[in-house]
Amino acid sequence: MALRIEATCPDDSVEGMMSAASQEIVHCEVCGNKSLRADLNLGSHPMCDDLVRIGDHRVCKTYPIEILFCERCITAHQRFQLPKRKLFPPSYHYRSANTNDVMMGMRNLVDATEQLVGNLLGKKVVDIGCNDGSLLAIFAERGASTFGIEPTGAAKDARQRGHRVIEDFFGENLARSFVEEFGRPDVISFTNVFAHIEDLAHLIQSLKVLSGSDTTIVVENHYFGAILDKNQFDTFYHEHPRTYSYTSFAFIADALGMRIAKVEFPQRYGGNIRVFMTGRTGAAHDRWNELWILEQQFGARLRQLAANIERWKARKSIQLRATFERHGKLAAKAFPGRAAIPIKMLGLDERMISAVYEKPGSSKIGHYIPGTRIPIVSDNEFLPGSGPLLNLAWHVADEIRTYMQERGYVGGMLDIISREDFAESQS
Repeated sequence: MALRIEATCPDDSVEGMMSAASQEIVHCEVCGNKSLRADLNLGSHPMCDDLVRIGDHRVCKTYPIEILFCERCITAHQRFQLPKRKLFPPSYHYRSANTNDVMMGMRNLVDATEQLVGNLLGKKVVDIGCNDGSLLAIFAERGASTFGIEPTGAAKDARQRGHRVIEDFFGENLARSFVEEFGRPDVISFTNVFAHIEDLAHLIQSLKVLSGSDTTIVVENHYFGAILDKNQFDTFYHEHPRTYSYTSFAFIADALGMRIAKVEFPQRYGGNIRVFMTGRTGAAHDRWNELWILEQQFGARLRQLAANIERWKARKSIQLRATFERHGKLAAKAFPGRAAIPIKMLGLDERMISAVYEKPGSSKIGHYIPGTRIPIVSDNEFLPGSGPLLNLAWHVADEIRTYMQERGYVGGMLDIISREDFAESQS
């Protein structure tokens, strides 16, 4: 069977999407700018966590991914935002503890927080979107009093680790009741969650209720600049209604009545931005002018990304077709949710991919990759074939290669996205 590589139709689900979406974005949620530019259309895709159980015949619905750009605050928006309860149901499968890169990044975040706010002993920390409590566990090691807010079934995992967890979506009423019962926190953290919350204005109002003049808010998210630097178009999936720059956070800090005390750019997940905001007075950090000048180029670079994606798709299609014709079905390693984007854009399915292998114990095991009938199975069932292993977690390629070598795999590995795919010319 020949490998089927197909382009995604840019508008095949717009009408369905508009009926399902909580809202269509018509102005910038960060700065209010009404002149947003449609710069990138990735076509129609299933939700990244819409995992159908093996044997179930349900077909995933697809929704368009169209990115709007705000030139004023350098923020990228999903044109259509899906409802949070659709994106983050109780059965949500992601767990932070399964990725070593995430855990190392969380430890670094706690170190950076302690450097800014001082000794964490007795400090009250609230992690919004705490997932399985991995970040809170590190804060607890330093003597902090830990609280989590988590709407999905991961709340149970966090609670079992000894944290006080509110199993709900964060909002103004929850913030008010938290303050009444526990007082205002010293630290509020978001790790790759600030981009997940659909109504930014409501989020900012809720944070105003929860935080006090001595509260430090630390936000870590994918950085717009790193996405452009490394052509990480697969981070524009439905769970991310916004992608932020430093300029974005300057507007957000102003809306909160806070200042940015420190900004860092950790390398986790291919390049993040970490911003510390506080209501306390103090000296301004010294990177504002440098970052503002740098980020003025992001609009033009986002438009260039569309051409880069076409180059990747053409080259990866040829490479996978040749590999398939030589070796037959390929095995794949790891399913980070973002991998659903390139899988759909390349038209990969169960005729080309025999299975995707996940760490034993992952709640993703026993399901299909969204939009396909490619099964997700345990690494314990892995039997290497004659061809290379297709790495879907390309953004943590070193971690995946090390992990597989430790399990005794000595074969080749092919990243679904690589730097070479975007080169202007190849020898």
